[in-house]
Amino acid sequence: MANKPMPATPASGAPEVTPTSDPSLAYRPADFANLTDALDYAARGETGLNFYDRRGRVATVVSYAALRRRALEVARGLLAQGLERGERVALVAEMAPAFAVGFFACQYAGLHAVPVPAQAGLGNSAGYVDGLRRILVSARARIALGGERDLEPLKAAVAGLQVGRVTTVAALLDEAGSGPGEGALQPLGPAEISHVQYSSGSTRDPVGIQIDQHGLMANAARAVRDGLAIGADDRAVSWLPFYHDMGLIGFLAMPVTCQMSVDYLAPEAFALRPTLWLELISANRGTVAFSPTFGYELCTRRAPGLKELDLSSWRIAGVGGERVRPETLEAFAATFAPAGFHATAFTPSYGLAEATLAVSFHATRHAPVVDTVDATALMRDGEARPVSAGDTAQACRFVACGRPLTDHQVQIRDSAGRRLAERAVGRIFVAGPSLMRGYVDNDANSVGAPQPDGWPDGWLDTGDLGYLADGALYVTGRRKDLIIVNGRNIPPQDLEWVAEQAVDRLSDRDTAAFSVLDSAGRETPVLLAQIRARDPQVRKRLRERIQAALFQSLAITCRVILVPPRSLPFTSSGKLSRTKARELYLSGSLGNAGPAATAGE
Repeated sequence: MANKPMPATPASGAPEVTPTSDPSLAYRPADFANLTDALDYAARGETGLNFYDRRGRVATVVSYAALRRRALEVARGLLAQGLERGERVALVAEMAPAFAVGFFACQYAGLHAVPVPAQAGLGNSAGYVDGLRRILVSARARIALGGERDLEPLKAAVAGLQVGRVTTVAALLDEAGSGPGEGALQPLGPAEISHVQYSSGSTRDPVGIQIDQHGLMANAARAVRDGLAIGADDRAVSWLPFYHDMGLIGFLAMPVTCQMSVDYLAPEAFALRPTLWLELISANRGTVAFSPTFGYELCTRRAPGLKELDLSSWRIAGVGGERVRPETLEAFAATFAPAGFHATAFTPSYGLAEATLAVSFHATRHAPVVDTVDATALMRDGEARPVSAGDTAQACRFVACGRPLTDHQVQIRDSAGRRLAERAVGRIFVAGPSLMRGYVDNDANSVGAPQPDGWPDGWLDTGDLGYLADGALYVTGRRKDLIIVNGRNIPPQDLEWVAEQAVDRLSDRDTAAFSVLDSAGRETPVLLAQIRARDPQVRKRLRERIQAALFQSLAITCRVILVPPRSLPFTSSGKLSRTKARELYLSGSLGNAGPAATAGE
């Protein structure tokens, strides 16, 4: 008998969620040639996808059998539009069944899906339309699909472009009968592109990344089998947006390859009520759930008042997508230990869209490894020199993101491309079977193409900085974000962390650090801090307290700018964009906080 979970908030007439396991179907750990083979197999069982509303009630259930049936129908509807093999289909990545159906329809129809971000709320519609348009132009999409609420911004975005039609998945379902029969469909093969993933744009405009079937399946197999040891009794719970690689690959594509049921909570619902994610894990006995660090911090802050929460089933609490903060993991573990959460569930990881998703995982069932290093040696010499865990006066702490997946490699190199020794901080390079096919319209940056600095083919410069110790990877930041003061390399996260610890009113995601050039051409650190207080004296004291803490901890003089709440820019996947924060600061767009306003500080 299939293992049936209980929904978090049962409702009269609610659909029955899919089971966690299905003994009638033999478990296969991502050993398929392509995604349609994986869905064809999963559709023989009872597992599938479950979508919840903002109150935690089951809204829609789509078994893998239903997903396959609808995807085939929409595939015929897509081909009825006259699309040719390999052409691109833009899909608004709502956390809804229609996106999953549209994504797999492209797989069956031999078309390349291009997930585009869904609009968050009703504000900034002009900016949203502009972002959509830039992706549609880059991708040269032939058709654009979305839900009913997406049609208006999509139509505005495609104005003047060679996009044949803007419509909904539901409309294509209605038109499926006019397309070719199922036998005429030719799914994307192992050697073909699977889809185009646009980067989150945390350091630049979104760039299209071409993922092929071989790379996707290689990543899925190694992550499912070796990295996370997924089994037939696992169940996933996710609020990660489908537009982000962690949401699309990690919690839509990979579950299909291992026949795993997933419970989805929309990102906006998580933002309003983060602990609903935990309630779903508790109620449905979820075992696998990932989040960037900020997700765990949000849950910890909202924890008071939670009762009857049982997190003992949660065996893989994945964390990645940005630098992992040990303090956040420790606080979460302490807060939710009474609810049965085990710190050994934390699974720090490293990955990027250019590698399909995962590069390394910390070993499951082991507590995270935290490395405490000398801050001065790190900033001055680029060396992660260990110090006693108790000596925290001038120390930095980094969380190990584990060892590379099977058949994947990680190297740390200096600016000249020379491989560095253990504990030397440098550029993170990766190689392996799941690297992207290349960027859209930018062959010079493709894997295997000649690299500008003469790197050997097959190695990808990730743009991240880190070091290796005892075979494990530690990520220290992004190269483009690095602040260099008097020859010292200072990660912006260090400034942000010091400021947030100095002022109770600040929390994770309330600060953004970067550097600008002063009139003499010297790099000057700037820290933006979101503060609600309006009293001039209170603001003055807060600014001075932050400046003093930064000087005491990092021995730097920093320009501290207080900005209104919700001023800082984030990408569609929720990452802080320091590049855009810097642009806003330099343009004077942050209220009265532009450079001219700070001259007297």
